[in-house]
Amino acid sequence: MVIVNVGSCIGCRRCERSCPINGITFEEFPIKCMHCEKNPCLYACPERAIERINNKVVVIEDKCIGCGLCALACPFGAIRIDGIAIKCNGCYKRDIEICKEVCPTEAINSIEDIIENKLYNTINKLYKLYRIYSSIK
Repeated sequence: MVIVNVGSCIGCRRCERSCPINGITFEEFPIKCMHCEKNPCLYACPERAIERINNKVVVIEDKCIGCGLCALACPFGAIRIDGIAIKCNGCYKRDIEICKEVCPTEAINSIEDIIENKLYNTINKLYKLYRIYSSIK
């Protein structure tokens, strides 16, 4: 799952500008689809215009009638209606999402990478504190 680490976002809006389907909106930070495991938007769609493809939640434009039920069901506000539903499709035809590639601070990254980086930084800080403490003895 690719998420936005809002603490690392510098507001450059490269993610928003690079998205080929305008699936990212920018308020104070990027808002994009989280491709939820239990994706409420998919179940809210009466036309079955939202499908899971390559583990991404994708709007099938030809099926969408623009009713807006998916947008109401989205807990992140990541779907907007402009005739049809518009949302991040996770670049489901690519290996890496474009927004992730263009983000200069890696604020848009997989949750696993973000957790791994935070863990690494925490361990480094603890190690430095340990070295300081052990030199005082």
